[in-house]
Amino acid sequence: MTSRLNKRMLDTGFVTLKTLLIVLFTALSTVLAPTSANASFWSEQELVNITIEAPFVELRSGPGRGFPIVHVVEQGEQLTVVTKRTAWFKVIDKRGNQGWINQKQLVQFSFNQGALATEEQDQNDFQNRHWEGGIAYGELEDANFYRVSLAYAFSPVISSEVSFGKASGSISDSDLVELSLLAQPFPEWLVSPYLSVGGGLIETTPISVLADAESRRDTLISGALGAKYYLTRNFVLRAEYKYALALTDRDDNETLRIWTLGFSAFF
Repeated sequence: MTSRLNKRMLDTGFVTLKTLLIVLFTALSTVLAPTSANASFWSEQELVNITIEAPFVELRSGPGRGFPIVHVVEQGEQLTVVTKRTAWFKVIDKRGNQGWINQKQLVQFSFNQGALATEEQDQNDFQNRHWEGGIAYGELEDANFYRVSLAYAFSPVISSEVSFGKASGSISDSDLVELSLLAQPFPEWLVSPYLSVGGGLIETTPISVLADAESRRDTLISGALGAKYYLTRNFVLRAEYKYALALTDRDDNETLRIWTLGFSAFF
């Protein structure tokens, strides 16, 4: 009777935890997502004029080579920059046509007074990123651990991340799925620390007669401390230590410690 009651209480707690996580991330998405009122995060602080010195420039409908060409602007014409996203500029020509241009298309261009050569992505672009995908390798309680992740930045400081991990050990294998909230208080630092909290699921499958006979799935809550180091272009080195708690229906919950080192690419 007591065991059934404890299991029912745990199930109720799991549902409550999942509901709170969904509400939390929905609220953050609504509050922190870029809008016309706070678009200065994604754009330049003031409009900048560019003079084209290449024979011609193709304007695309979006910030990527996969978007179709919508306009062509010839040498000597001026464009007004309204937004910069990594290596792409959103511009308007004198006729009011809008489009996106890659800085590599410009051999040289002038910003108001004086010339400035084109540049590759830099650390400022990392601070203004939208998406970041990564892979990592490490250790989960003496087992080999692999992880892939995808994050969306609401601002230079706050981002959310979904990750999928797999641990391969001598006694059991584990699969993890997590949704986390990351806070990076000093995004301008070359080595930038961050904190994260999250929750998800862990499924453990025994592969040894010494392990429990049945597979089990438990709710996971975690906190992590890590650092990101900007390497070059759109690549970042990332190191992390995570402390997690698996909420089981047994007498004791299970603690997990995870170390990872990996690379990320932002876009």
